[in-house]
Amino acid sequence: MANFKTMIRTLMFVFVVLFCATTFYYYTEQGNARAEANVPKLPDFEHTNNQQFIDNVVQCVNYIEHNTTDVYPVNLELLLAQAALESGWGTSRFATEGNNLFGIRTWKKDVAHLLPQGVEKWPGWGVKVFASKCDSVKYYIELLNNHSAYEEFRELRETTNDSMKLIKTLDKFSTTIDYDKRVARMILRIRKLEEEK
Repeated sequence: MANFKTMIRTLMFVFVVLFCATTFYYYTEQGNARAEANVPKLPDFEHTNNQQFIDNVVQCVNYIEHNTTDVYPVNLELLLAQAALESGWGTSRFATEGNNLFGIRTWKKDVAHLLPQGVEKWPGWGVKVFASKCDSVKYYIELLNNHSAYEEFRELRETTNDSMKLIKTLDKFSTTIDYDKRVARMILRIRKLEEEK
């Protein structure tokens, strides 16, 4: 009888240990699967309409913010509007051949670049080529966060996140005189797209 009780206790102990181990394994695997599902992924930037382009850029920003510890976020509406305006919704030659969504220039001839069509001789600048479109987004964010030309932007950002006010501080981003108005119109256009979503 004592051996029978010992055997029952041992079986109960083994059952409890197996139950706990199985439960732990199951919930750990479920947690890992949920965590992996929530990790932003790099977009493929395949798009057939403007909304898909915006969604790709947003996915890229989420990926950068999730995977980079030293990136201070910039106003998303402003970033999206400039990307759409500067790249023709991702269809410009600089966007498709150079992965440059912002028309970012380089003044160094030895940096990978594209020249405007019809220009064959180095004019003192080129449009920077990036390994991926997300690399150009990351560079844009770093530019606004670190370049001395955008100090006013960073100061205003401390008091407001209003994209219509912030765009007025980026007059050095483009040589186009009414650049702020063009970006403001693009912001309104993107807001309308988002409302229709």
